[in-house]
Amino acid sequence: MAVSKWMIYGANGYTGELIARRAVSRGLKPVLAGRSRGKIEELANELRLEYKVFDLNNTNEVGSNIQGFQLVLHCAGPFIQTSVPMAKACISKKVHYLDITGEIPVYESLQALGEEAKEAGVLLLPGVGFDIVPTDCLASSLKESLSKPKFLELAFVGLSEVSPGTMKSALAQLPYGSKIRRDGKMVGVPHLSRSREVVAGGKTYKVYGIPWGDVFTAYISTGIPNIDVYTDIPSGQVNALRYFKPIISLLKIPFVLKGVQALVGKTIKGPGERTRTLVKTTVWGEVRSEEGKKSTKVLECKEGYEFTVESSLVAVSKVLSGKGGKGFKTPSLAFGSEFVLEIPGSKWKDISN
Repeated sequence: MAVSKWMIYGANGYTGELIARRAVSRGLKPVLAGRSRGKIEELANELRLEYKVFDLNNTNEVGSNIQGFQLVLHCAGPFIQTSVPMAKACISKKVHYLDITGEIPVYESLQALGEEAKEAGVLLLPGVGFDIVPTDCLASSLKESLSKPKFLELAFVGLSEVSPGTMKSALAQLPYGSKIRRDGKMVGVPHLSRSREVVAGGKTYKVYGIPWGDVFTAYISTGIPNIDVYTDIPSGQVNALRYFKPIISLLKIPFVLKGVQALVGKTIKGPGERTRTLVKTTVWGEVRSEEGKKSTKVLECKEGYEFTVESSLVAVSKVLSGKGGKGFKTPSLAFGSEFVLEIPGSKWKDISN
């Protein structure tokens, strides 16, 4: 039986390196890849893995480097810039594409490639980490628990520090406001304009609307037409966002955005091992019908980056074994609403019906 050949692109980034190290600890042999020769070569030599060095500027060059692989786990952000070149190359070479994005524009772009991927027999599966896997599976489970739901609300609480890549992606989206679903359509709303309280784990949290990918993916997975996604934000960050609101639009200027992102890359390191090990994240969800019936669930899982390491490797294993289908998929559409329970540390319970 042939050994499956798969690649981690962006293996020198914060999350990519975590995934590579965990894979090796379990006897897996991914090929590491990225555009930074020094970093990729050093990591590959340490882990005794094969490696490739290439950027994403030329689709043909990308294609020649991934030819013969069964799948690519794409971990190089900002995904709004990197996802489509890699996905197009994967389609052209019949290589399955997985990534760990959470950006709405990325999902929109990859969904637009869905039919082309399906014809090629290629799976496009973005968002195989946190936050999409927990919310997507929770949303699908909630839909199954209530007849004809019309409204879906999701919230995360207990998030830890962020990685440089996550912050860079957030900065790119910041000047464009928040997002909600109304009657199936994406609608832009001002930051901090929507808030509510949720009860999870015996505690009450004030949460604010955010423009995360769940607003997009939950609709694809469930068909529920009205969706809001929230998270708890420290009061200092809320005040800072309000204070800097007048100049946030400057991030639309490419050289300003790149400058701020470069600063982030030098100053933010991401959560350490202790944080990833000890912190737990809670995901809350509720669906309601037009008649007022509702179902509420809470999902407990590992810290976000630790969850991403585990869930991405489970997803890779499933796709390498022939599961997931082809074309554009969300995690729950590829693997079912119970997929999240295959990730160590994940559990949910009904708290209201």
